[in-house]
Amino acid sequence: MNLKKEIISTKVKNKEIAIFWLGQAGFLIKDSKNTYILIDPYLTDCGERMKGFKRLSPKLISPDELPSDIYISTHIHFDHFDYDAIPIVSECTQTNFYGPKSSVEEFKKIGINKDRIKLLELGETIEEKNIKIKAIYADHGSLAPDAIGLLLNIDGIKLYFTGDTAYRPERLNEVIEFNPDIAVLSINGKFGNLNADEGAKVVEKVKPKIAIPSHFWTFKEHNGDPQLFEDKVIEYCPKTKVEFMAQGKSLKYSKR
Repeated sequence: MNLKKEIISTKVKNKEIAIFWLGQAGFLIKDSKNTYILIDPYLTDCGERMKGFKRLSPKLISPDELPSDIYISTHIHFDHFDYDAIPIVSECTQTNFYGPKSSVEEFKKIGINKDRIKLLELGETIEEKNIKIKAIYADHGSLAPDAIGLLLNIDGIKLYFTGDTAYRPERLNEVIEFNPDIAVLSINGKFGNLNADEGAKVVEKVKPKIAIPSHFWTFKEHNGDPQLFEDKVIEYCPKTKVEFMAQGKSLKYSKR
């Protein structure tokens, strides 16, 4: 497939967004003003080069093809901070880069101008191009102590990205109050992350209209069970619809 062509040609109406799954925990969101928001895209084989994690899923788009205005890295693990892709993406001068302190420091090491780097601090909201971005609590253990989750408000459409996190139901009040339309959950169940059942329990508490599982099947080390996730969501929160996204395909959501 020509994913770049599909992304560029996708028409997004007012009060609507299009979400593309790029694989692993990577997503691209396009709004009606043709603003492109990237979250944790993993586009290369840097994981195999750095840590021996061999990619099992296809690479559908190269870093130099990826349209990007807002590029968010939730933490500096290679599958969320693509060390081989980011220098290429940064060659596009319209792209600004966002993340917690550790990601900010890595952006600087790559040589990205500090004026294009935005720190996402817990509890604070940054607004860019009428898109509100808020960093929230995530627990990804001692190897990524400042990992974050995300709350996004795009034209009144509210999205929650768990990021990589363990199950911490006592820390979900902020998300519950946010009342997201869409929740995107990492469910691989390893390296301190939610498993399928825990992800469904998060859905039960947050009660989004749509739940999207992610962060599975890119590496043999990240298995996950999306079918069990759906079964448990049906059991715990039957009003929420589970959307299984094929890599490279889009989902449109509208509040009109």
